[in-house]
Parts: sequence; structure tokens; C-alpha cells
Amino acid sequence: MIVEVYTDGSCFEKHSIGGWGVYIIFNKKEIKFSGFAECSSSTSMELIAALKALEYLHQYSDEIEEIEFYIDCDYTAKLMKELKSKDKISFRSKTSFRNRKTLMLLAHYAAMFKINWHTVKSHRGIKGNEIADSLAKKAAKLGIERKRGG
Repeated sequence: MIVEVYTDGSCFEKHSIGGWGVYIIFNKKEIKFSGFAECSSSTSMELIAALKALEYLHQYSDEIEEIEFYIDCDYTAKLMKELKSKDKISFRSKTSFRNRKTLMLLAHYAAMFKINWHTVKSHRGIKGNEIADSLAKKAAKLGIERKRGG
């Protein structure tokens, strides 16, 4: 089976809260889920969104032939393509070093699948990306409300 995955992350740095959203299409089903966490940048939420998608798909790893993974974060796609071609991730940048735990887990799950990474332009009407974006923003806003005690 071929799976389509769309992920997105959002960070409200003023509140140090971000959200991530995942939209997956497989077996004629649409799966949507999201969450929030403390964040320092949108990139950290983008990485967590990708990780959450692959963690979820792990339970179906025997059935999945290939994943078409769509993400609007150039940095995440670049790192994952580097991992695919070199079988390692360089932790030279501050961003990759700061997110190394998430990246290591992401690399672990990514190694289980044949993944084609695609970068898409955000806010261009791509249905899957728009859904993932909406999920991430709603989750971040919920996280901010909870942090405020609301």
C-alpha cells in the first residue's frame, strides 16, 4: 500500500507553545491528529509532526510499501533527504543540534520505510497541507489556553 502523509508545525514563540498536525491518507481512509508542546521555533514543531506521523504509521509497517511524505518545511525535508542519501544526519547547525533527540527518533522511524520526501509551498491551496496546517494551529491555540489556565 502507498500512503500519503502531510504534516505541519506551528510555534507561537511569544508563548513558547507550538502545535503539530498530521493528515494521512491510506486504504481510502483519512486520519487526522494533532498535539501541542513547548517550543522554541516552528522547525521544532515541524520535526515533531513528522515524527508523530511515522510513529503512528509504525503499527502498519508490514502493510506499507511506500510513503509519499509532503511537508512545507524545507529544512526538515533537506535533513531527511540527507539522511536518506548519506545514512546520517549532520548536527552542525544550531537547529539540528537543538532538536537532536527528535531527529534521532525521526531517523529511527524513517529507516523503517521507503519514503519519498516532497516539499510543498504552504498556503497554496494544497488540501493535505491546509488540513495539517489547520490542525497544528488549533492545537497550538489549545496549548496556549491550557497554559493560561483556560
